[in-house]
Amino acid sequence: MGRQNRFRVLLIAPTALDFFGKPIKERRLHLPGLTLPMLAAVSPSDIDLRLVFETVEDIPFNQHWDLVGVTSMGSGIVRAWQISDDFRRRGVKTVMGGIAASLGAPDWSLEHADVLVQGEGEETWPRVVHDAIAGRLQSIYRADILPSLAGLPVPRYDLMNRKVIGFWRPVQATRGCPFSCTFCSVTSFFSVTYRKRPVSEVVRDIREAKRYGSRHIAFIDDNIAVDFEYCRELWEALISEKIIWMSQASLHLAEHPDMMALAYRSGCRLLSFGIESINEPSLEMIDKGWNRPERYLEAIRLLRRHGIDVSTEMIIGLDGDDNRVFERTYQFIMKAGITVPRVHIITPVPGTPLFDELLRQHRIVTTEYANYTGGKVVFRPLRLSAEELERGYWQLYQRLYRRRAILRRLIPNRAGLGPYMLAVVWASNIRYRSHIKRRISPGIL
Repeated sequence: MGRQNRFRVLLIAPTALDFFGKPIKERRLHLPGLTLPMLAAVSPSDIDLRLVFETVEDIPFNQHWDLVGVTSMGSGIVRAWQISDDFRRRGVKTVMGGIAASLGAPDWSLEHADVLVQGEGEETWPRVVHDAIAGRLQSIYRADILPSLAGLPVPRYDLMNRKVIGFWRPVQATRGCPFSCTFCSVTSFFSVTYRKRPVSEVVRDIREAKRYGSRHIAFIDDNIAVDFEYCRELWEALISEKIIWMSQASLHLAEHPDMMALAYRSGCRLLSFGIESINEPSLEMIDKGWNRPERYLEAIRLLRRHGIDVSTEMIIGLDGDDNRVFERTYQFIMKAGITVPRVHIITPVPGTPLFDELLRQHRIVTTEYANYTGGKVVFRPLRLSAEELERGYWQLYQRLYRRRAILRRLIPNRAGLGPYMLAVVWASNIRYRSHIKRRISPGIL
């Protein structure tokens, strides 16, 4: 088949929508996802393929495409629907996939797309492309089992536009999380499973990422520090790669001094921890009672003593929260000196146990997915009014990201970060400060 006659496929990672429903555009995408480069890696080799990260690139609506695939996560599915609608009006076949599309009712996405892919895409996407070429597309493709992660191809980092992608390159070592937090869409998507990739293949991907980017690696794992036997093998293998890496983990890591030391030696400089709340009754609501708020400060201190800085994810509006939650959360974050704090209004994502429970309690007030951003109230809180919760949330963020508050959190440099990582956390704070002014919940991009 001549190049001019090749089947043309466009893969899109949509941007998020801001508080007012407008697509968010940035000049640079600092933490790109792995979905598009991985789907590109499993695509047939005889097609013309392009990747677009809409946050930093324009979608080529007016070019000819035979098939368009759009991924989705969280409220980003609304923008994915908009994009798919636009292409369908132009007569282009579209495919919808991702966590949000998989967990939601199939009809939601099939109103906007020709095809829905449910579950992980490495095995189903090649079938979709072959069927599209043959003119026999099905409406739904479903990955019924969780496949082995061994033998995955190298992601197509070469197709990522380095002019608009920052220094960090996405790599994955594990998928899922063994904890059953009821609000977590990732846990629901992976059915509370935890799978690990062969260490040799992770190292192979890192080398390819370095070839097309830099030595700064963002492990997109949902919880990289669970199986410490695996962690030891992986982190020892990373030492000779001389990378700088960051990821997400649980605070259990702070109970293992030897593993914290090894993580640092392997290049770990920043970890994000979903501590969620400092209020024990609130943690019980989301099946995360195993978190121990009384140990948070000591765990954070130990991690920093080993050279690993701490970012946190927290949730407000849980059933144990009253109007004191805003001040208590602020005081904890400032006392702990959290470098990059992120806070979200509890959001019962469709397809999660929390959504089902609140639906049974008749507490869901809207299923308009555009509101499921983490910055809006979509249910009836127990001890706060919806207005109090939303107003208090944005006021809390404004306090946390005042210039004086940023200085108080960052100047001590408790983890002893080097110049580059210190610049990263400073830049993250400035960027989030700008987002808050525009009513964009930090972390949504």
